[in-house]
Amino acid sequence: MPRKPSSIPENVRRYRPDICTEIKEISGHYYVYTYHSIKLPSGRWGKKTDKCIGKIIPDQGFIPNKNYVNDDHPEPEDEITVLEYGQYGLIDQIARNVKRDLEGCFPLDRAGQIFAYASVLYANTFVHMDQVQDFYEQSWLSLQYKNYPFKMGRTAISSMLDDLGRRTRRVVDYEKNLLIHSSSEVAIDGHAIRSCSDENDLAETGYKFSDLGEDQVNYLMGYDINLEKPLFSRMFRGSCNDKSTIADLTELLEFNNILFVLDRGFYSEPNLKLLAGSGNSYIIPVPAHLKVFRESMAQLKYTNYFYYVAGKKHTRVQYYERKLSDTERILIFRDVDENEKCRFNYQRCIDQGKKGYTAEKLEANKEFFGVYVFQTNCTKPPKEVFEAYKKRWGIETFYQYIKNRGDFNDLKFQDYYDEQGFAFIMLVAGQIHQEMIKAQRKLHDNTTSIFDLLLKARALKMEKRGQFWQLKNARKKDLGVLEKVGFKPQERFQA
Repeated sequence: MPRKPSSIPENVRRYRPDICTEIKEISGHYYVYTYHSIKLPSGRWGKKTDKCIGKIIPDQGFIPNKNYVNDDHPEPEDEITVLEYGQYGLIDQIARNVKRDLEGCFPLDRAGQIFAYASVLYANTFVHMDQVQDFYEQSWLSLQYKNYPFKMGRTAISSMLDDLGRRTRRVVDYEKNLLIHSSSEVAIDGHAIRSCSDENDLAETGYKFSDLGEDQVNYLMGYDINLEKPLFSRMFRGSCNDKSTIADLTELLEFNNILFVLDRGFYSEPNLKLLAGSGNSYIIPVPAHLKVFRESMAQLKYTNYFYYVAGKKHTRVQYYERKLSDTERILIFRDVDENEKCRFNYQRCIDQGKKGYTAEKLEANKEFFGVYVFQTNCTKPPKEVFEAYKKRWGIETFYQYIKNRGDFNDLKFQDYYDEQGFAFIMLVAGQIHQEMIKAQRKLHDNTTSIFDLLLKARALKMEKRGQFWQLKNARKKDLGVLEKVGFKPQERFQA
């Protein structure tokens, strides 16, 4: 669906004074209004128009009102003496390795700004850039980074995102460093995000249009399946399919000796060649419409089996192996327990009279329930190939955080570089999330989630008393739980 062209002419639009402003034509004149982001009752993000700050004269420029001041940091009327502490202190301690990695590739002030921004997003779910300053000023972060020169207003945040998206050397170095220290087994997958901006170089109608109802951008991420850690991320055009992204990634990050675990959407002959270069290898499902799939299934005869164990689950897995070349092979697995469960559920649907379920279809397909068909050039034995692919589920659960808890669902970026920079911020927020998951496991208590930990920590405040900030509203029971995950709140700070 083509994007509706703007009704505001270019000789007016180019004088828009700032982000979070919009131009309205009224009786042939062009007035500029500020706006801020609000969350609608539907759960989506929208915008609310504020005051008029001036007008634009075509081909001349922006004429501000007398009372308009473009300042991200107005002087507060009263000094803030109580700060949000617990959730930010918890993140700072639990995700200290993330901050350390940032400091290894960025100047300390930029590393601090990136980590502070990602912390605000993680502690409060998705926050639009025009709201970040308020969260920052009211939080312990403003005390933690008081000696750093960075700011957190919308102009400062936009400038940071622009640098991350335009001057990418440090971003790439950061991601390469993560790859070097990874387990070298990496899942790659994409996620469609609704774009709500009127003008966006990446937003296009994509395969998720029927679900999203808007144009989309495609967010791609690499994920260490053993360390459970996001490693790199990029934004791509909304109409771009998964398989067309591999060439760009391999050129930018120069992968070496990596085992890629991918979904079938990345399958193509050119991609397999790229993924097999520089000592790399791959495990990928074969699409059912391909000749190699049909030929392999025609020769199918399970020759061996092994037992697969994951947590409390254990099952017997049959397999068949077919050699394609000196380096490539097809592996077909059948999870016996999954096969039986699928047969049972299908038969139950038949008994309930559900439409489309017939005894004939059950007879024709019952042998293929719980079957996986993989192509690989790695040297792992069949059992380890199956186990590696099963670990790929970690990136799927991570995207559940991005979509549900993280609320990265409605992006309103209009600038290409800002949006690429924000992809990096999402990566850092994701790394914080994974560190929180690891910390929660120390409790050995499935009834207390990472979000319960954030709520317990959120009760902790820092209140200014004389020359010190002192811990307030602390409950002994909560402090005990937080200490078990590695966070012991500091009781006093020098003002």
